[in-house]
Amino acid sequence: MESENTYADAIDKLNLLQSGFAVLEERRKMGLKMDGSAVVEMRQWARRIGYAPTDFDRLNIVHVAGTKGKGSACAYLNSILTAYHETVGLPKKIGLYTSPHLIAVRERIRINSEPISESLFTKYFFEVWDALERSAVEQGLDPKHKPVYFRFLTLMSFHVFMREGVDAAMYEVGVGGEWDSTNIIEQPVATGITTLGIDHTEVLGETIDKIAWHKAGIFKPGCPAFTVAQLPAAVEVLEQRAKEKNVHLQGVAIHPALHNIKITPDEDYQRGNASLAIVLVDSMLKRLGIPRVGGESSLPEQYVGGLERTVWRGRCETKLDGDKTWCLDGAHTKESIEIAGHWFARVALKRSPFHLQAITITLTPCAHVL
Repeated sequence: MESENTYADAIDKLNLLQSGFAVLEERRKMGLKMDGSAVVEMRQWARRIGYAPTDFDRLNIVHVAGTKGKGSACAYLNSILTAYHETVGLPKKIGLYTSPHLIAVRERIRINSEPISESLFTKYFFEVWDALERSAVEQGLDPKHKPVYFRFLTLMSFHVFMREGVDAAMYEVGVGGEWDSTNIIEQPVATGITTLGIDHTEVLGETIDKIAWHKAGIFKPGCPAFTVAQLPAAVEVLEQRAKEKNVHLQGVAIHPALHNIKITPDEDYQRGNASLAIVLVDSMLKRLGIPRVGGESSLPEQYVGGLERTVWRGRCETKLDGDKTWCLDGAHTKESIEIAGHWFARVALKRSPFHLQAITITLTPCAHVL
């Protein structure tokens, strides 16, 4: 009798899907870049495990892209919806898909704010893995050919949320938008764009207008779209792409109530992320038929409580360790490092410099993100 698959087995197989540096360098030298084939392949992978992309519409997905703050915006959105779950019982199950993870890969796929358990990860990992191998044999394909790391996890996340009965989900784009593997979502509840900057230039281009073109790729006809304040060149491209896709794009200003709410860190850029989350929650509540109480300048208690309780590890995070305060941030662009530096300086002014430690975690982009 064969032994059952374990969580360690799942992780071992998942790690086989990572693209090593040598592979990436070879692709770069050959001039091979990410293109629309990634989305085409993702649709094919989805069909091979039993789904049409339209099936995912029932998850009621909010899709968020951007250079900086997209994870934070998703975290705020998740926290506010969790407050509604706790007070009115809806949504019943909230899915959150983000990247990268800090400690365990299970952090990327969460239900009701908790990473899925090792047993659930193992169960659903092998359901996807085995379905891909069976369909390969049936179609005369090579069973060894699988989606790369990030694409497999994206595919798996859809499967997890469908099987677990998630009725509201947030998806953070991996890289860009137009060609990102999350972009098989056809009818999201709404889409959001956080602050745009220069990042992943080898894939997205070296200018803000080219980057904006990719980010706007998540816009879908008839689905509301929102963006925080952007540079003029980015706004022009976002508006043009919205027009092409028959999308009503709305700019989001900082919500006035946020000046009286404890946001961490206490910075305008973070209020921008929170403001984007607020309008995305508005769209979600409307889709789910949940009443929103409060005027334009005030917020319901679920919004306030959700915003103030949001924790997003490794992003301008402070940790107390005896008489030391550690400041942690995962800045990985020039602009983000400057922001992290200013934040650290402000924290340092409030504490003894002899008991303050700072760590900036650099998250290096890899091909398995694509």
